[in-house]
Amino acid sequence: MPTVEALISRARKNEDIARRLFDIEVQIMNIGHCADFFDQLLSLVSEKFNIESVWVSLTDSPVNDHILRSIGGDRGQDKNAALHIMSTMDFLQATQSSRDPILVNEGFKKYRYLIPSSIYPKLGSMAILPLVVDGKIIGSLNLGDSSDERYEPSKDSFFLKQLAVKASISLAGVSIREKISFLATRDPLTLLRNRRELEESLERELSRSRRHHDPLALVFIDCDDFKLVNDTYGHDCGDMYLKYVSDKLIDMTRKGDMVFRFAGDEFVLLLPNQNSADAELIASRIKDHLSESPMTYRGLQVSLSISYGSISTDQLVDPTYKTLLKAADDKLYQMKKHKPPRCSLIDVLDLH
Repeated sequence: MPTVEALISRARKNEDIARRLFDIEVQIMNIGHCADFFDQLLSLVSEKFNIESVWVSLTDSPVNDHILRSIGGDRGQDKNAALHIMSTMDFLQATQSSRDPILVNEGFKKYRYLIPSSIYPKLGSMAILPLVVDGKIIGSLNLGDSSDERYEPSKDSFFLKQLAVKASISLAGVSIREKISFLATRDPLTLLRNRRELEESLERELSRSRRHHDPLALVFIDCDDFKLVNDTYGHDCGDMYLKYVSDKLIDMTRKGDMVFRFAGDEFVLLLPNQNSADAELIASRIKDHLSESPMTYRGLQVSLSISYGSISTDQLVDPTYKTLLKAADDKLYQMKKHKPPRCSLIDVLDLH
Protein backbone atom coordinates (compact mmCIF):
# COMPACT_ATOMS: atom_id res chain seq x y z
CA MET A 1 0.00 0.00 0.00
CA PRO A 2 1.46 3.44 -0.97
CA THR A 3 2.65 5.65 1.86
CA VAL A 4 1.09 9.04 2.54
CA GLU A 5 4.23 10.69 1.21
CA ALA A 6 3.99 8.68 -2.00
CA LEU A 7 0.34 9.61 -2.47
CA ILE A 8 1.11 13.30 -1.90
CA SER A 9 4.00 13.12 -4.37
CA ARG A 10 1.80 11.47 -6.98
CA ALA A 11 -0.94 14.05 -6.43
CA ARG A 12 1.55 16.89 -6.89
CA LYS A 13 2.91 15.27 -10.04
CA ASN A 14 -0.58 14.85 -11.47
CA GLU A 15 -1.41 18.44 -10.58
CA ASP A 16 1.72 19.61 -12.38
CA ILE A 17 0.80 17.59 -15.50
CA ALA A 18 -2.75 18.98 -15.42
CA ARG A 19 -1.40 22.52 -15.14
CA ARG A 20 0.88 22.04 -18.14
CA LEU A 21 -1.98 20.59 -20.16
CA PHE A 22 -4.10 23.59 -19.22
CA ASP A 23 -1.31 25.95 -20.30
CA ILE A 24 -1.21 24.24 -23.69
CA GLU A 25 -4.98 24.44 -24.06
CA VAL A 26 -5.09 28.16 -23.25
CA GLN A 27 -2.42 28.95 -25.84
CA ILE A 28 -3.88 26.94 -28.71
CA MET A 29 -7.63 27.42 -28.28
CA ASN A 30 -7.91 30.83 -29.97
CA ILE A 31 -5.41 30.46 -32.82
CA GLY A 32 -6.88 31.62 -36.14
CA HIS A 33 -5.10 29.45 -38.72
CA CYS A 34 -4.49 25.72 -38.93
CA ALA A 35 -0.83 26.07 -39.93
CA ASP A 36 -0.17 28.26 -36.89
CA PHE A 37 -2.13 25.84 -34.72
CA PHE A 38 0.07 22.86 -35.57
CA ASP A 39 3.28 24.86 -35.20
CA GLN A 40 2.23 26.10 -31.78
CA LEU A 41 0.83 22.76 -30.59
CA LEU A 42 3.96 20.80 -31.46
CA SER A 43 6.25 23.40 -29.98
CA LEU A 44 4.30 23.59 -26.71
CA VAL A 45 3.96 19.81 -26.25
CA SER A 46 7.66 19.33 -26.87
CA GLU A 47 8.62 22.15 -24.51
CA LYS A 48 6.16 21.45 -21.67
CA PHE A 49 6.85 17.71 -21.47
CA ASN A 50 10.42 17.50 -22.79
CA ILE A 51 9.53 15.14 -25.63
CA GLU A 52 12.20 14.20 -28.17
CA SER A 53 9.95 13.86 -31.23
CA VAL A 54 6.49 15.36 -31.71
CA TRP A 55 4.65 15.27 -35.02
CA VAL A 56 1.17 15.15 -36.52
CA SER A 57 -0.02 12.52 -38.98
CA LEU A 58 -3.00 13.67 -41.05
CA THR A 59 -5.06 11.50 -43.39
CA ASP A 60 -5.80 12.54 -46.96
CA SER A 61 -9.54 12.07 -46.37
CA PRO A 62 -11.87 14.67 -47.96
CA VAL A 63 -12.87 15.72 -44.43
CA ASN A 64 -9.34 17.12 -44.13
CA ASP A 65 -9.45 19.10 -47.38
CA HIS A 66 -9.69 22.48 -45.67
CA ILE A 67 -6.91 21.69 -43.19
CA LEU A 68 -4.59 20.31 -45.89
CA ARG A 69 -5.28 23.30 -48.13
CA SER A 70 -4.55 25.63 -45.23
CA ILE A 71 -1.20 24.05 -44.37
CA GLY A 72 -0.25 23.36 -47.99
CA GLY A 73 0.06 19.64 -47.26
CA ASP A 74 0.72 16.88 -49.77
CA ARG A 75 0.87 13.15 -49.14
CA GLY A 76 4.32 12.06 -48.04
CA GLN A 77 5.22 15.54 -46.87
CA ASP A 78 8.03 15.46 -44.31
CA LYS A 79 8.18 19.09 -43.26
CA ASN A 80 10.94 18.77 -40.65
CA ALA A 81 8.99 15.70 -39.53
CA ALA A 82 6.32 18.02 -38.11
CA LEU A 83 3.39 17.32 -40.45
CA HIS A 84 3.08 13.95 -42.13
CA ILE A 85 0.29 13.38 -44.69
CA MET A 86 -0.73 9.79 -45.30
CA SER A 87 -3.38 7.55 -46.83
CA THR A 88 -6.59 7.30 -44.83
CA MET A 89 -6.70 3.54 -45.42
CA ASP A 90 -3.14 3.05 -44.14
CA PHE A 91 -3.90 5.11 -41.04
CA LEU A 92 -7.12 3.32 -40.15
CA GLN A 93 -5.56 -0.11 -40.72
CA ALA A 94 -2.61 0.70 -38.47
CA THR A 95 -4.67 2.19 -35.65
CA GLN A 96 -7.78 0.02 -36.08
CA SER A 97 -9.75 3.28 -35.87
CA SER A 98 -8.95 3.53 -32.15
CA ARG A 99 -10.14 6.67 -30.38
CA ASP A 100 -7.95 5.94 -27.39
CA PRO A 101 -4.20 6.56 -27.19
CA ILE A 102 -2.02 3.73 -28.52
CA LEU A 103 1.30 3.11 -26.73
CA VAL A 104 3.95 1.18 -28.64
CA ASN A 105 7.53 0.13 -27.89
CA GLU A 106 7.94 -2.65 -30.46
CA GLY A 107 6.52 -3.73 -33.80
CA PHE A 108 6.89 -0.26 -35.34
CA LYS A 109 6.59 -1.72 -38.83
CA LYS A 110 2.82 -1.84 -38.36
CA TYR A 111 2.82 1.95 -37.85
CA ARG A 112 5.48 2.81 -40.44
CA TYR A 113 3.10 4.93 -42.53
CA LEU A 114 2.43 7.20 -39.54
CA ILE A 115 6.11 7.83 -38.89
CA PRO A 116 8.25 10.26 -40.93
CA SER A 117 11.38 8.64 -42.33
CA SER A 118 13.65 10.94 -40.32
CA ILE A 119 12.12 9.79 -37.02
CA TYR A 120 11.61 6.07 -37.66
CA PRO A 121 15.21 4.84 -37.02
CA LYS A 122 15.53 6.43 -33.57
CA LEU A 123 12.20 5.40 -32.05
CA GLY A 124 12.25 3.32 -28.89
CA SER A 125 8.62 3.96 -28.02
CA MET A 126 5.78 6.16 -29.19
CA ALA A 127 2.29 7.31 -28.25
CA ILE A 128 -0.37 7.77 -30.95
CA LEU A 129 -3.06 10.21 -29.82
CA PRO A 130 -6.09 10.24 -32.18
CA LEU A 131 -7.38 13.61 -33.36
CA VAL A 132 -11.15 13.64 -33.72
CA VAL A 133 -12.95 16.53 -35.45
CA ASP A 134 -16.71 16.54 -36.07
CA GLY A 135 -16.91 12.96 -34.87
CA LYS A 136 -14.34 11.70 -37.41
CA ILE A 137 -10.75 10.59 -36.83
CA ILE A 138 -8.62 12.85 -39.02
CA GLY A 139 -5.16 11.77 -37.89
CA SER A 140 -3.05 11.70 -34.77
CA LEU A 141 -0.72 13.69 -32.56
CA ASN A 142 2.34 11.50 -32.07
CA LEU A 143 4.95 11.52 -29.31
CA GLY A 144 8.21 9.66 -29.77
CA ASP A 145 11.18 8.80 -27.53
CA SER A 146 14.40 6.87 -27.96
CA SER A 147 13.69 5.05 -24.71
CA ASP A 148 11.52 1.92 -24.93
CA GLU A 149 10.11 2.65 -21.46
CA ARG A 150 8.57 6.10 -21.82
CA TYR A 151 5.52 4.90 -23.75
CA GLU A 152 5.49 1.29 -22.59
CA PRO A 153 2.01 -0.13 -23.44
CA SER A 154 1.04 -0.99 -19.87
CA LYS A 155 1.38 2.61 -18.68
CA ASP A 156 -1.66 4.70 -17.75
CA SER A 157 -2.74 6.86 -20.72
CA PHE A 158 -5.20 9.09 -18.83
CA PHE A 159 -3.28 12.33 -19.38
CA LEU A 160 -2.42 11.37 -22.95
CA LYS A 161 -6.13 11.04 -23.68
CA GLN A 162 -6.70 14.46 -22.10
CA LEU A 163 -4.07 15.95 -24.40
CA ALA A 164 -5.69 14.27 -27.41
CA VAL A 165 -9.13 15.63 -26.47
CA LYS A 166 -7.84 19.16 -25.83
CA ALA A 167 -5.94 19.17 -29.14
CA SER A 168 -8.97 17.83 -31.04
CA ILE A 169 -11.41 20.38 -29.58
CA SER A 170 -9.02 23.27 -30.18
CA LEU A 171 -8.32 22.13 -33.76
CA ALA A 172 -12.06 21.94 -34.47
CA GLY A 173 -12.44 25.53 -33.28
CA VAL A 174 -9.50 26.76 -35.34
CA SER A 175 -10.82 25.00 -38.44
CA ILE A 176 -14.27 26.55 -38.05
CA ARG A 177 -12.86 30.06 -37.54
CA GLU A 178 -10.60 29.70 -40.55
CA LYS A 179 -13.45 28.41 -42.73
CA ILE A 180 -15.63 31.36 -41.73
CA SER A 181 -12.79 33.77 -42.49
CA PHE A 182 -12.13 32.01 -45.81
CA LEU A 183 -15.77 32.14 -46.92
CA ALA A 184 -16.07 35.80 -45.95
CA THR A 185 -13.43 36.68 -48.53
CA ARG A 186 -14.42 34.18 -51.24
CA ASP A 187 -16.98 34.00 -54.00
CA PRO A 188 -19.21 31.04 -53.05
CA LEU A 189 -19.47 29.68 -56.61
CA THR A 190 -15.87 29.78 -57.85
CA LEU A 191 -14.09 30.07 -54.46
CA LEU A 192 -12.03 32.86 -55.98
CA ARG A 193 -11.28 35.90 -53.84
CA ASN A 194 -14.25 38.27 -53.91
CA ARG A 195 -14.58 41.99 -54.61
CA ARG A 196 -14.16 42.92 -50.97
CA GLU A 197 -10.88 41.02 -50.86
CA LEU A 198 -9.79 42.70 -54.10
CA GLU A 199 -9.93 46.13 -52.52
CA GLU A 200 -7.88 45.08 -49.51
CA SER A 201 -5.36 43.12 -51.61
CA LEU A 202 -4.94 45.88 -54.15
CA GLU A 203 -4.34 48.50 -51.48
CA ARG A 204 -1.78 46.23 -49.84
CA GLU A 205 0.00 45.45 -53.12
CA LEU A 206 0.02 49.12 -54.14
CA SER A 207 1.69 49.99 -50.85
CA ARG A 208 4.30 47.29 -51.44
CA SER A 209 4.81 48.47 -55.01
CA ARG A 210 5.52 52.02 -53.85
CA ARG A 211 7.79 50.87 -51.05
CA HIS A 212 9.95 48.62 -53.23
CA HIS A 213 9.55 50.56 -56.52
CA ASP A 214 8.26 47.43 -58.26
CA PRO A 215 5.54 47.48 -60.93
CA LEU A 216 2.07 46.10 -60.25
CA ALA A 217 -0.28 45.10 -63.06
CA LEU A 218 -4.02 44.58 -63.14
CA VAL A 219 -6.12 42.84 -65.80
CA PHE A 220 -9.90 43.33 -65.99
CA ILE A 221 -11.65 40.44 -67.80
CA ASP A 222 -15.21 40.15 -69.12
CA CYS A 223 -16.75 37.00 -70.66
CA ASP A 224 -18.27 37.97 -74.01
CA ASP A 225 -20.73 35.08 -74.37
CA PHE A 226 -21.81 34.42 -70.80
CA LYS A 227 -25.29 35.97 -71.03
CA LEU A 228 -26.09 34.11 -74.24
CA VAL A 229 -24.96 30.76 -72.83
CA ASN A 230 -26.70 31.35 -69.51
CA ASP A 231 -29.99 32.43 -71.10
CA THR A 232 -30.00 29.51 -73.56
CA TYR A 233 -28.96 26.62 -71.34
CA GLY A 234 -29.85 27.85 -67.89
CA HIS A 235 -28.00 28.63 -64.70
CA ASP A 236 -26.39 25.21 -64.31
CA CYS A 237 -24.50 25.69 -67.55
CA GLY A 238 -23.79 29.31 -66.63
CA ASP A 239 -22.34 28.29 -63.27
CA MET A 240 -20.23 25.63 -64.94
CA TYR A 241 -19.02 28.25 -67.42
CA LEU A 242 -17.88 30.62 -64.67
CA LYS A 243 -16.14 27.85 -62.73
CA TYR A 244 -14.44 26.69 -65.91
CA VAL A 245 -13.10 30.17 -66.61
CA SER A 246 -11.98 30.66 -63.01
CA ASP A 247 -10.06 27.34 -63.06
CA LYS A 248 -8.34 28.32 -66.29
CA LEU A 249 -7.36 31.70 -64.86
CA ILE A 250 -5.77 30.03 -61.83
CA ASP A 251 -3.96 27.49 -64.03
CA MET A 252 -2.49 30.21 -66.24
CA THR A 253 -1.23 32.57 -63.54
CA ARG A 254 1.74 32.32 -61.21
CA LYS A 255 1.58 31.25 -57.60
CA GLY A 256 2.07 34.83 -56.39
CA ASP A 257 -0.63 36.25 -58.68
CA MET A 258 -4.19 36.76 -57.43
CA VAL A 259 -7.45 35.98 -59.22
CA PHE A 260 -10.74 37.62 -58.19
CA ARG A 261 -14.35 37.32 -59.26
CA PHE A 262 -15.32 40.97 -59.49
CA ALA A 263 -19.02 40.60 -60.32
CA GLY A 264 -21.15 38.41 -62.57
CA ASP A 265 -18.93 37.30 -65.44
CA GLU A 266 -16.17 39.79 -64.65
CA PHE A 267 -12.80 38.75 -63.24
CA VAL A 268 -9.71 40.65 -62.13
CA LEU A 269 -6.10 39.50 -62.13
CA LEU A 270 -3.61 41.19 -59.83
CA LEU A 271 -0.04 40.61 -61.04
CA PRO A 272 2.77 41.75 -58.70
CA ASN A 273 6.11 42.66 -60.29
CA GLN A 274 4.65 42.80 -63.80
CA ASN A 275 4.85 45.85 -66.05
CA SER A 276 2.44 46.87 -68.80
CA ALA A 277 4.08 44.69 -71.47
CA ASP A 278 4.06 41.66 -69.16
CA ALA A 279 0.39 42.18 -68.29
CA GLU A 280 -0.61 42.52 -71.94
CA LEU A 281 1.28 39.33 -72.85
CA ILE A 282 -0.32 37.35 -70.00
CA ALA A 283 -3.81 38.60 -70.81
CA SER A 284 -3.37 37.87 -74.53
CA ARG A 285 -2.20 34.31 -73.79
CA ILE A 286 -5.17 33.70 -71.53
CA LYS A 287 -7.56 35.03 -74.18
CA ASP A 288 -6.05 32.79 -76.87
CA HIS A 289 -6.02 29.75 -74.60
CA LEU A 290 -9.68 30.15 -73.64
CA SER A 291 -10.76 30.57 -77.25
CA GLU A 292 -8.91 27.33 -78.10
CA SER A 293 -10.27 25.39 -75.09
CA PRO A 294 -14.05 25.02 -75.35
CA MET A 295 -16.06 23.75 -72.42
CA THR A 296 -17.96 20.49 -72.82
CA TYR A 297 -21.59 20.64 -71.70
CA ARG A 298 -24.03 17.80 -72.43
CA GLY A 299 -22.08 16.71 -75.48
CA LEU A 300 -21.73 20.24 -76.88
CA GLN A 301 -18.50 22.18 -77.14
CA VAL A 302 -19.21 25.63 -75.73
CA SER A 303 -16.62 28.11 -76.94
CA LEU A 304 -15.28 30.85 -74.71
CA SER A 305 -14.42 34.38 -75.67
CA ILE A 306 -13.18 37.13 -73.37
CA SER A 307 -12.35 40.79 -73.59
CA TYR A 308 -9.81 42.38 -71.29
CA GLY A 309 -8.14 45.58 -70.28
CA SER A 310 -4.64 45.53 -68.81
CA ILE A 311 -2.88 48.31 -66.94
CA SER A 312 0.24 48.67 -64.82
CA THR A 313 1.44 51.17 -62.26
CA ASP A 314 4.20 52.18 -64.68
CA GLN A 315 1.49 53.68 -66.93
CA LEU A 316 -0.12 55.93 -64.30
CA VAL A 317 1.01 58.83 -62.15
CA ASP A 318 0.45 58.05 -58.47
CA PRO A 319 -1.91 55.10 -59.11
CA THR A 320 -4.63 54.25 -56.61
CA TYR A 321 -7.14 51.43 -56.22
CA LYS A 322 -9.78 53.41 -58.13
CA THR A 323 -7.55 54.73 -60.92
CA LEU A 324 -6.07 51.30 -61.69
CA LEU A 325 -9.50 49.69 -61.91
CA LYS A 326 -10.89 52.58 -63.94
CA ALA A 327 -8.00 52.50 -66.42
CA ALA A 328 -8.28 48.73 -66.89
CA ASP A 329 -12.07 48.97 -67.25
CA ASP A 330 -11.70 51.67 -69.90
CA LYS A 331 -9.34 49.45 -71.91
CA LEU A 332 -11.75 46.54 -71.53
CA TYR A 333 -14.56 48.71 -72.87
CA GLN A 334 -12.46 49.70 -75.89
CA MET A 335 -11.73 46.05 -76.73
CA LYS A 336 -15.40 45.10 -76.47
CA LYS A 337 -16.40 48.14 -78.50
CA HIS A 338 -14.25 47.06 -81.43
CA LYS A 339 -15.26 43.41 -81.40
CA PRO A 340 -17.76 42.16 -83.98
CA PRO A 341 -21.12 41.29 -82.37
CA ARG A 342 -21.88 37.64 -81.59
CA CYS A 343 -25.58 37.21 -81.11
CA SER A 344 -26.29 33.76 -82.53
CA LEU A 345 -25.97 30.48 -80.70
CA ILE A 346 -24.21 29.08 -83.76
CA ASP A 347 -21.36 31.49 -82.97
CA VAL A 348 -21.08 30.13 -79.46
CA LEU A 349 -21.41 26.38 -79.97
CA ASP A 350 -19.12 24.21 -82.01
CA LEU A 351 -21.54 21.53 -83.24
CA HIS A 352 -19.08 19.56 -85.35
